[in-house]
Amino acid sequence: MTKSDKIREYFRKHPDADVAKVAAKFEAAKPMVYKLRKQVAETDAVNMGLAKQVWEASVEAYERETGTDVDETLDNRAQDYGKFIEGAEIMQMLKRIVHNYIEARGTKLAFDQREAIDMIIHKLGRIINGNPDKVDTWVDIAGYAKLVADRLEGVER
Repeated sequence: MTKSDKIREYFRKHPDADVAKVAAKFEAAKPMVYKLRKQVAETDAVNMGLAKQVWEASVEAYERETGTDVDETLDNRAQDYGKFIEGAEIMQMLKRIVHNYIEARGTKLAFDQREAIDMIIHKLGRIINGNPDKVDTWVDIAGYAKLVADRLEGVER
């Protein structure tokens, strides 16, 4: 992996990283680091545009096949979980804290452990932002923890 590849990868994991600190960390010139950060941002923007197109097509197909109106579903979810933008802020802040500590300590997590943590944080965000008495959310938290515990005991689902 080249130095440029390493810097790009670093920016993918740490999009808010300070350019001067990244340049020092990788012993690279600041102009090069700015250029690489811009490349990562542009690539992400293109990928987001493609993802949006795929999403819109999948929503149309889902509505056609199920007869379900996605807007109606989202409005119903907002009643249980609060406004998505507000929940997303809570969830992202919690995830950033947890993932920063995992990285700082060099903790190695399996994919299912990392995903379970992310999903549990997601569910916690829904509880904080929405209806804390929604039983399904609490059951989901227990379920994600149980999936990891079961796998550690040799039972994979």
